[in-house]
Amino acid sequence: MVGAVPRIGVASLVQETNTFSPKPTEWEDFTVLVGAEAEVALEGTNTEFAGAVSELRQQGADYVPLVAAWALPSGRVTDTTFGQLSELLDASIEQAGELDGLVLSLHGAMVSESHFDADSALIEIARRRMGGAPVGVCLDLHANLTARMVELADVIVGYHTEPHIDMGPTGERIARLLAATVRSEITPTMALAKRSLLIPAEGMRTDLGPMSEVRKMADGLIRDRVLDVSVFPVQPWLDVPELGLGVLVATDDDADGAFLIAEQLAYEVWRRRGRMVTPRILPTSVAFATARLSSTRPFVMAHTADCPTAGASGDDPILVTEAARHGADLRVMHSVLDADAARKCRHAVGSRTSVSVGGAINPDAQPVTVEGLVTNAGAGSYRLTGCSFTGMEVSMGEWAVLTTGRHHLLISSRPAITADPATWRHAGLDPNRADVLVVRSCSDYRANFPSAAPEAITLDLPGASPPRLEYLRFQNAPRPLYPLDPTLL
Repeated sequence: MVGAVPRIGVASLVQETNTFSPKPTEWEDFTVLVGAEAEVALEGTNTEFAGAVSELRQQGADYVPLVAAWALPSGRVTDTTFGQLSELLDASIEQAGELDGLVLSLHGAMVSESHFDADSALIEIARRRMGGAPVGVCLDLHANLTARMVELADVIVGYHTEPHIDMGPTGERIARLLAATVRSEITPTMALAKRSLLIPAEGMRTDLGPMSEVRKMADGLIRDRVLDVSVFPVQPWLDVPELGLGVLVATDDDADGAFLIAEQLAYEVWRRRGRMVTPRILPTSVAFATARLSSTRPFVMAHTADCPTAGASGDDPILVTEAARHGADLRVMHSVLDADAARKCRHAVGSRTSVSVGGAINPDAQPVTVEGLVTNAGAGSYRLTGCSFTGMEVSMGEWAVLTTGRHHLLISSRPAITADPATWRHAGLDPNRADVLVVRSCSDYRANFPSAAPEAITLDLPGASPPRLEYLRFQNAPRPLYPLDPTLL
């Protein structure tokens, strides 16, 4: 349709599954916005949906906001919920009328009770509705890219950054490529290279280290007929049959070139695999001793093993005990998920109270009793201010701050995004005034607390999203798999 104004739909259905998480993902875990409501709510945010809409608007396309639905990472999506998501996508495309193309934002690591590759099932719904019209898909860098995804989509791109700071630009990229495809200006041709490789989340950084070297190579290759190069190191807490690193190259009608570049970059990642490790993994006792000797404030400790943004439950209260034992003299800010405790404390502001916290979701987490002064409490939504998903409106449900000595425990009824300074400030706490800031985050905190990042410590703890992958027991993933199998050393 050269010269015509294309009519392009924009949809987003995002959930990252941690198959080791004890908490299933239900319909109520999703925020769902439909039509113009999605466009208005996400305007100006660092999201793929907003980026795609902005790019299409700039190009003068007739864009149609369809649906935006997202949930924090968690366990498998229930079949009932996945059925509702599928029906939502199908109905939104049908109701939009004739479309010349579709931008579809997914995570790429969604698993339902019946689908190891749930994202492919969503792309298939879109493909069936769109017929021969192009479908462009954008994915998280942690996506587990499968051959079926590549077969179903016309063009796929992923984030280029870890920590993630380019969600909006990723939406812009896929919208730009899709619009060019609709106008017959390019013929996207993709090649996927896979490797039996898992990388700890903390070893994937694209701002420094071995993955940054590969990312620079990839960026240097995006020219002439090479449209995009995406490296997908895949989130490692995913037990599925096609698990592994993926490199995807999209060219303008150059299948051989795409294949060669994809294989070249997959090789470059593979030969660096021994360097892609988690730095500074320490037991909590050593971590607090290190914090005491450091001049960096806040001194960040990452409780990655029980990280809600990695799909874990967030209700392991072990840091309550460990902070009391090893850091009583330090000003510590930390968090735990417990709806009952948050509700009880919320009605006791200004009073001393004793509550049991933790272990409501994760059967391996042992509840602990905490006594202190409830210094603040509340509910409602707020907007993220960090580099990841900037401007997104989120909620941690009912929450309360329980203060014991120099320790401030943020108790919430919904997962708190503690890697973002806005979460602490919403609770009346200034994270920059902490001696020790415990974040339930694998890497996003590095972009949001850059001065603390060089000395940050990853705590050596078990959980659904541990820094040591040998703590996990894979049953469905292909074997051998590096670094779990000595044959691939």
